[in-house]
Amino acid sequence: MSTNPDSATQTSYTLLMRVRDVSDQQAWNEFVECYAPKIFLWCRRFHLQESDASDVTQEVLVKLVSAMQSFVYDPARGSFRGWLKTITTNAVRDLGRTWQRDGRAVGNAHLAQLLESLEDPKAVKVLEEVIEGAHQQQILQEAETQVALRVQPHTWKAYQLTAMQQRPAAQVARELQMRISEVYVAKSRVMKMLRETIALLEGC
Repeated sequence: MSTNPDSATQTSYTLLMRVRDVSDQQAWNEFVECYAPKIFLWCRRFHLQESDASDVTQEVLVKLVSAMQSFVYDPARGSFRGWLKTITTNAVRDLGRTWQRDGRAVGNAHLAQLLESLEDPKAVKVLEEVIEGAHQQQILQEAETQVALRVQPHTWKAYQLTAMQQRPAAQVARELQMRISEVYVAKSRVMKMLRETIALLEGC
């Protein structure tokens, strides 16, 4: 399957425009399917328990129903995912303040550390970078899983040995009983498919 990375961006942009209509149930189903897992993952990176992460995810999605009605996507001001990450961080911060008011953080070193970090802009920035790195790794792993299912085993193996393990093509060719040219073609094909798949996943 061949696709243009720009098509993924266009698909995402189109979806963001469609969800401005709260009555478009299909668009909102696609939106939730795409972004809810990301929000939940970010919450878990803040070391929230699953139940708390689920609550924050639901809260963010509820806020988005209202916010998206007037949302104007401007790529020059940053990615939509970055904006969404900021909303999620603020929601986690609000949860922490609620814990403080309720006395839940008293005597809990982990909660105290979390609350302190959320009040430190530098700490939040570092954590966001960790989250972004984890997101990119997750995207790569998902892309590799999808591509591995779409190519022949020896093609995937040639890619693994040359691109991932950095082994010489001649050595890989001997091991897999392939011509060197076939090894290079296999590596190139898989890398192209990975780039296309990552573009699709990032477009979500």
